[in-house]
Amino acid sequence: MAYTPMYEMWRVVVEGAPFDVMLDLGHGEDYPLTTHPWFFGVRIPMTNKNENGLPSEEESSRLDAVENRVRETLRSRDGMYVGRRTGMGNRDLLIYFPSRPRGLEDRIRASMGMEILFISRMDPRWEGYQQLLPGEKEWRSIEDGKLISGLLNAGSDPEAEHRLEHSVETSLNKGAEALVKLMEKLELEDVEVEGERPTLVVRGTQRTRLEPEEILRVSWVLEQKAPKARGSYLGWQAEIVPLEEDEGEADSVVESILAELDLDD
Repeated sequence: MAYTPMYEMWRVVVEGAPFDVMLDLGHGEDYPLTTHPWFFGVRIPMTNKNENGLPSEEESSRLDAVENRVRETLRSRDGMYVGRRTGMGNRDLLIYFPSRPRGLEDRIRASMGMEILFISRMDPRWEGYQQLLPGEKEWRSIEDGKLISGLLNAGSDPEAEHRLEHSVETSLNKGAEALVKLMEKLELEDVEVEGERPTLVVRGTQRTRLEPEEILRVSWVLEQKAPKARGSYLGWQAEIVPLEEDEGEADSVVESILAELDLDD
């Protein structure tokens, strides 16, 4: 099967610290690549991080710029970039080479003009890559992230409260009853059962901002518990909540329009 890049992003929490992971899952079925047995890690320290160890918006842009320059240098040495992990005040890049890239550390430091840390070792089994592969919970987080991105790209306000409708399908009345209790325990609102056997759908509404961790708290539990009620989690959906127009900006727009119309003439 021909290789096709497939980058996915998700968030994990390790010992209470959040990390944002981006990994090329296109290698998920054919790793380790025997042609690239040498692991090379690049650690880029943050200069401006939030209290949770993740970068600020401005810092994210800086990290992206530095990462792009590092990756450009790696490509000239046949390096294969497979992903990154960002958290605890650092961004770590994961790269594999056909052999030890001698002198690369000094070249990167000289071109970046900043302190960067490295780890370089043989890793023929691609254990560095394997350790970051998503588990079941991470796959659920990836699906949630795609839905969140869809809402944001459509213009939904990330700071506004959204109504997320979670749905679970089951074939049993007893299963539907158990799912209703579970949704109520998760503090979902407007919980109801629709349809008839063998296709019963239990729906409940979660009021929340588009916070990945808060949404995952509900979606993961429903996905894991649904099979015990002879059901399956269908996912969630939400309507777009438009950004509120700034009143001062709106007044300025109106004044500009009136001036162009020149109503005094």
